[in-house]
Amino acid sequence: MKQYIPLAQEFSGRLILFHSAAAETLGLHATDLRALRLLEERPMIAGALGESLRLTGAATTALIDRLETAGYVIRERDTLDRRKVTIRAIAEKLSEVDEAYKGIRARMSKILSTYSADQFAAIADYMKRTAQALADETAHISLGKP
Repeated sequence: MKQYIPLAQEFSGRLILFHSAAAETLGLHATDLRALRLLEERPMIAGALGESLRLTGAATTALIDRLETAGYVIRERDTLDRRKVTIRAIAEKLSEVDEAYKGIRARMSKILSTYSADQFAAIADYMKRTAQALADETAHISLGKP
């Protein structure tokens, strides 16, 4: 187990650097890219997007403005409550984001293809459980309980 922590730290650091580089090649901020990944799953109300990204209202507005100006998202006002704004990603622009990940996706697929079905199942289980642990710890830290 001792060797796990340095491996996890290196993986985490390299992942952050990769996402930052991908965002930069698209002319985006790393947070913009995280927002697009969330919006790729489903449209979101502006406030929920900001909460998911842990941004203030002003920072969320600035992020949406940047993404709208760059053509990645549109704002849709609710017909019954004009104060409610849903943010929707533009599918065609998301393909540009996917293009930035094409190389790493191919390399990861090649690496994963070297594992047996049982090994892959163990890797997938580890990743799911680790993602949940990270989510839980993030919530814990956010409540001011390190």
